[in-house]
Amino acid sequence: MPSILKTKARKVLRYFNKHGFSNIKLTIYIMDINSSLNEVVALEQHFMYTLNPNLNVDLVASGSGHHEPMSQEMRNKLCKERGTPIYIYDAETFNLLYIFKAKQHAYNFINIHHKTLNDCLDLGTLYLDYFFLSLDLLGSESTNLLTLDEIQTVITNKRDLYQIKHPAAKSILAEFKNDASKNLEFNSLNSLAKHLKGDRKVIREYLKGNKPGYYRGI
Repeated sequence: MPSILKTKARKVLRYFNKHGFSNIKLTIYIMDINSSLNEVVALEQHFMYTLNPNLNVDLVASGSGHHEPMSQEMRNKLCKERGTPIYIYDAETFNLLYIFKAKQHAYNFINIHHKTLNDCLDLGTLYLDYFFLSLDLLGSESTNLLTLDEIQTVITNKRDLYQIKHPAAKSILAEFKNDASKNLEFNSLNSLAKHLKGDRKVIREYLKGNKPGYYRGI
């Protein structure tokens, strides 16, 4: 599916997206229906040893965590081992500023929308006109990275400047039909969607008049 390939979320997907499928051979190995999980994992490990695949991020086969709840420690370990790192650079100097272990960490800690992140990674769009985001490490990895608190502060400051720099963003008045005292004014669609914890695309349809009635009935 092209929509999956374009996410470039995994190394193998990036490979297919770049090189296509013309030289790809798919082999399905059918095991006995009574095979145990340990036997499945052992076979997977056998192929990792014999084929030495260069698209596998983790070359240690493991069957744990897929069909039973994982501890937070295991979640963190798997995320670190198997997550796709997001490298954040200063777009002017291309100095490496910070490395997020996975996309979800970027969503959680800098409040970047998934579409915005994908546009930055796929199209080379600069985040807040200042940060270059990449799935690839450019040059040698810096040992003088910002801390999480520092990168959050830098991004917050750049986001404030970005809003000032883009005065074309229109103010939006959110009016409550039954309680005018709750009315609020927002300086952008992003800030409104964040406050309401809503989908920007849906809210935009209401603003354009393409959807009738009240958003969420209020």
